[in-house]
Amino acid sequence: MDDTYNRLLTVVAVSMKAIEADYFNFRVADKENPIERERVYCAELYHQMRQRFDGIGYYLNNEPNKKGHPIIEKLCGPVDPDFVVHRMGSMGPTDNLAVIEVKRSRGDLSGGVTKDMNTINCMGTIENGYYGGIIVVFGHLAERRRASLLRRIVELRSRDLRRLTVFLQSEAEANPEIIEINKR
Repeated sequence: MDDTYNRLLTVVAVSMKAIEADYFNFRVADKENPIERERVYCAELYHQMRQRFDGIGYYLNNEPNKKGHPIIEKLCGPVDPDFVVHRMGSMGPTDNLAVIEVKRSRGDLSGGVTKDMNTINCMGTIENGYYGGIIVVFGHLAERRRASLLRRIVELRSRDLRRLTVFLQSEAEANPEIIEINKR
């Protein structure tokens, strides 16, 4: 699954780079400066990823509420990740590739990241769970905030999670920085 996960990482990176400024920073009527909006960014990231998803062998679904899922809700609660990459309707050993969570740089990078890491950790460590987790953070991060974010992710990462990758994108149409978080 490493090869497929690595292909997915390439799709995520290329798709992030394709996000234009109007989707990266949302323009609001009667406001001079645009603002980061996670839903707007996620919708465009989904669109860009779907255009590049051939050859992955999995489906990409956005905001699949897991409330009522007979396995995931029982073990993880009613989680609602931003994206999952999976084979719908199956829970075999190779059916779940990745859980993807998105955060804006000016958002809650403490409690929000804790919630997202709990989701990724749980969905990645249940029997036949997701192979890896991906965290996407868009918007400028000051070096101190960046270091704090990465330290927090490393601290929260489950030892049983197979792969965890962080993407940091400081501005629209820029290549994201890709960081593999290992803690074994």
